[in-house]
Amino acid sequence: MTADAALRTAAGLALIFVASAILSAMLWRLARSRMRRERWMGVNYRGQRIVATSGLLVVAIGVASSSVVAALARRATGWFVYVSNPMDRSSAEMFEGLGPLDLIPIDALRTPTAASATGAAATALALMAFGLLGYRDDTRGGGDASGFVAHFLRSLRRCRLTTGAQKALGGAAVALLSVQLVLFGNVAALWSSMGWSDGYSVMRSLEHLVNGSHESWTVMPWLRGGAVVALAANLLNLLDRAPGRATKVALAWWLCGLVPVAVFGPAWPQGFQFAGVGTGGLAWQSPALWAAGAVGAAVGLLRSELAEAHMLGDTGVNPLGAALGLATVAMSPASVEWVVLIGLAVLNVASERWSFSRVIDAVPLLRWLDRLGSPYRS
Repeated sequence: MTADAALRTAAGLALIFVASAILSAMLWRLARSRMRRERWMGVNYRGQRIVATSGLLVVAIGVASSSVVAALARRATGWFVYVSNPMDRSSAEMFEGLGPLDLIPIDALRTPTAASATGAAATALALMAFGLLGYRDDTRGGGDASGFVAHFLRSLRRCRLTTGAQKALGGAAVALLSVQLVLFGNVAALWSSMGWSDGYSVMRSLEHLVNGSHESWTVMPWLRGGAVVALAANLLNLLDRAPGRATKVALAWWLCGLVPVAVFGPAWPQGFQFAGVGTGGLAWQSPALWAAGAVGAAVGLLRSELAEAHMLGDTGVNPLGAALGLATVAMSPASVEWVVLIGLAVLNVASERWSFSRVIDAVPLLRWLDRLGSPYRS
């Protein structure tokens, strides 16, 4: 990546992040009294009743910012374009005059701007869906079960899904859909290209998909990416046991894991070009931009969260983790993605046995970082 492209990408990242942080802080000051409705209140770790769904602001600002990025990146291209040819045959004329829901011919390659527009739109979808699932758990969940195993065991005993189990299953479905859009584009175009006319065609199509011989769609990257997104959302939920902890982890993930790759790294094989086209001197093609708004909004609420005026709740931390996971999937080669997936899986499984809070308190550096800025936990 050239120095000019890196500078433009960094400027775009900084603009979205700072604007989202300022906006979320302002909105909290304006809306905090209105958010103190009974349904949105909850009990924190000290037994105090505070606003427990301030993550609604994170979702709203994250969706707005990713929608802006999608609109800026879209330009003259279509929204949902299926990737079928790894060769660079992109052409602006190919996409000219298409509406937002028009399908590109199956042999067309989506341009970097079309890929980024699709990914940003998929991020907005993931933020809204995970936010809705988290909100349902915050407002209707009993709070008496924790972890995958506990939720599903309780669901079996009651013969109905708990809100936590609904969130887990719904989150997995949303994760797979968003990853499909990010990596491969329009589901309808893929479906229509397979020719499900008879039993033989169905079996051949499934064989091609599993073996990776049907165009560029393969089942392993899709499942792996979906697992990363779902586990990332759940990990931030598991870390949200103290004021500001999930936000600090999300900020570290974005700053240390996504921003350096977006600014200094090369394009990965998925077809993303992180900075090739600019609008008004800024670049809008980096997947790190998709999560910038949500992370910035959470950081804007960090000071008041540390003061224990509110907490993001599942409403905020689940979509925040999903957005980070989705950007990671888009920016990472398979080797890095496997490492991330294994790390997330280990942490999620470990949470069933060990308390993250106890581990953090046992390590001096982690304990200092965890309590940094908190007047009640120094």
